[in-house]
Amino acid sequence: MKIPKVSVIMSVYNGLPYLKEAIKSILNQTYRNFEFIIVDDASEDKTWEYLKNLKEERVKLMRNKKNLGLAASLNIALRQSQGDFIARMDADDISLPSRFEEQIKFLNKNSSIDLCGTWVDLVNDEGEIVGEKKFPVDDNNIKKALAWYSPIIHPTFMARKIFYKKMGGYDATFDYAEDYDLLLRARGKFKMTNIGQKLLLWRLGNKRRSRSEMNKIDKAELRIRIAEIKRNGISPKVLLALFKKIIFMYLMPSPVKIKIAKLLKLA
Repeated sequence: MKIPKVSVIMSVYNGLPYLKEAIKSILNQTYRNFEFIIVDDASEDKTWEYLKNLKEERVKLMRNKKNLGLAASLNIALRQSQGDFIARMDADDISLPSRFEEQIKFLNKNSSIDLCGTWVDLVNDEGEIVGEKKFPVDDNNIKKALAWYSPIIHPTFMARKIFYKKMGGYDATFDYAEDYDLLLRARGKFKMTNIGQKLLLWRLGNKRRSRSEMNKIDKAELRIRIAEIKRNGISPKVLLALFKKIIFMYLMPSPVKIKIAKLLKLA
């Protein structure tokens, strides 16, 4: 196979049944010059058996001996990547056929942009569209939004490889919110944007990590905000965001937090 222009990186842990559709959506991209690096993070279901039976030269498989988490597994994939661009994909989402083509076209046309995401449609466990997400499209508003939330959806990331190299990849100590940490660390060094097109189906499933592991995500985000204060100092906006996160974590019952998180994602 010729040297790929794009390296697609995915980590999967117990990914069935959605994994099959996620992989199919990547292999069916209209843009073809990519490698697809999949790290099985010590799955306990039949994920590895399914992956081993894939007959596709663009797919490169690795398997962790023990479960390392998403951030560490993505770093393993990054070290194996050959492409000039790095694209992310999650094991339960669906990339629309023209996603890579549109993102490559955009990055080639806008040389000052280092990372771009896309808008998404939200789908439930049955694959039905139940909402949409449209985050800011310009670098300035993305960086303003970072004080409050992660305004580029992680499985839509496509970045120049130099971006990941200079950032040192993901910080595995912030697993569960590794994408938010990466964007915050990159804020003063790189330009980021979203393409104003819905190019991914983002699954809002009952078993999705962002719902089932909410307490771990909250703790990771709190530590990320504290690390950001240590890097860049405190401001009224940063202090307010930290205060809101503490209230959300410690004073709100878990069922209420889950309901609010779902409503925010659908909003």
